[in-house]
Amino acid sequence: MKFRRHYAKWLILTLIMAIGIGTFAALTINNEKDKEANEAKSSSYLTNQRQKDIDMKELKTLLGEYDAEGDIWHLLIDEDFEDKGPYLSVHDAGAGNPGFEGRIMYLKDGIVIVEIDEDLYEEMPDGWEPEGKGKYAILDYALTTDGIRLGYRGNEVDFIKSEN
Repeated sequence: MKFRRHYAKWLILTLIMAIGIGTFAALTINNEKDKEANEAKSSSYLTNQRQKDIDMKELKTLLGEYDAEGDIWHLLIDEDFEDKGPYLSVHDAGAGNPGFEGRIMYLKDGIVIVEIDEDLYEEMPDGWEPEGKGKYAILDYALTTDGIRLGYRGNEVDFIKSEN
């Protein structure tokens, strides 16, 4: 009799522990899925290779809108433009015509490579040319005291941060 009572208590205790462990595991897995779904971090839409090719800390310092010093060009650098990921756009601010724009494919060590959206390509600043049969803009960049200097093979344009 004593043995059965001890066995029954042990069985109930084991059952309660199993239910508790199972519930804890289910809640932990559900919490991780919710966390992943709600974290809209830049890395979530970047492929593994693009994560290695884009310095996210450097990108954060470049984000914003800029106007060319004494020129018609307007620059936009966005972290996630229309769910396309990091994006760069240079367009004619006066006429509103698209210059060129596209996804940033590489951004490190003073070089930015933009995959040009061929449907939106019209022109580039004087002296700039697209590379790779018109598919890429390979530009040098440097932070200045009041903005960014973008250049293509020595032809540079200084952009000043907009007050927007």
